[in-house]
Amino acid sequence: MVLDTHVHVWDTSVLDYPWLAGAPTLPARALPGDVDRAVGRSTRMVFVEADRLPHQGLAEARWVDALDWPELAGIVAYADLTASVAAALDDLMSIDRVVGIRHSLQGAPAEIWNLAALADGLRELAGRGLTFDACVRHAQLPTLATLLEQVPEAAVVVDHLGKPPVDAGLDSDAGRAWHDALRRIAALPRAHLKLSGLAAETTDAAAYREHVDAFLAAGVAAFGAARCMIGGDWPVSAHIGVGTTLAGWIDRVRRATSASGDDWERLCDRTGAAFYGLAPSPGAQGDKAPDDSARSDSTPGDKAPDDKAPDDGSTRP
Repeated sequence: MVLDTHVHVWDTSVLDYPWLAGAPTLPARALPGDVDRAVGRSTRMVFVEADRLPHQGLAEARWVDALDWPELAGIVAYADLTASVAAALDDLMSIDRVVGIRHSLQGAPAEIWNLAALADGLRELAGRGLTFDACVRHAQLPTLATLLEQVPEAAVVVDHLGKPPVDAGLDSDAGRAWHDALRRIAALPRAHLKLSGLAAETTDAAAYREHVDAFLAAGVAAFGAARCMIGGDWPVSAHIGVGTTLAGWIDRVRRATSASGDDWERLCDRTGAAFYGLAPSPGAQGDKAPDDSARSDSTPGDKAPDDKAPDDGSTRP
């Protein structure tokens, strides 16, 4: 059984998502009934805010909470950490399933981040027992490390492994810089890593095959399985870049990390449940990989790499 710690849903007839205009391969409606459940292997899910208009953060959390979604275990909602965030958190915490906050930072150059305001926001989250999902690009990781070092008490997970340079690979200058910054963050005991989203970071199937496993292995080596969790990033990673299925991603993580036993249970369920304050899945024993004949990941992903990748300024989740 797998706790999928990174699922998006949206409906453009309910809320406004301007970034979708630049992502024509994504649907206008992505609802719980459509979510990739890896043929029953994913039994619980955490919703992560989907970058609707900023003033609609509370409405998004309420809308998600009211959906017919039996597997929904937690909601990571949006709040602006650079504003006076207390009142927004009061409202969000009235929703029982809200377990954390994501204020995506990837769309703003790191040199203009308001570090003092962000640090104050993180302290407010920590004081309330809420987690923070950090969505940044690899070049922003050093600044994220500087921010998190100011608030070591904050429980933070770096989404999508910090969006490493998949095309260039771990042994490139950019890859080594990613690795150095990631290990700096890993030195903080309350920092975690989300194994998610890499299929959306390249349209080059050959680069994906050649480089992704090394990034996964390096991430788990830096943080340890007790601070890493699997996320499917549906529907973004299903339809952007090379694309993949959740089953294919689960199998790739297992192959790349060689995780087994307790470590595999941690990646599949225990780490995410502990981080987000959820009960472990009843009788959770990790996820059993299917027979090779039943595998749904043909290696590079599940469709030809002909979709246009988002440019560096994209704010997609």
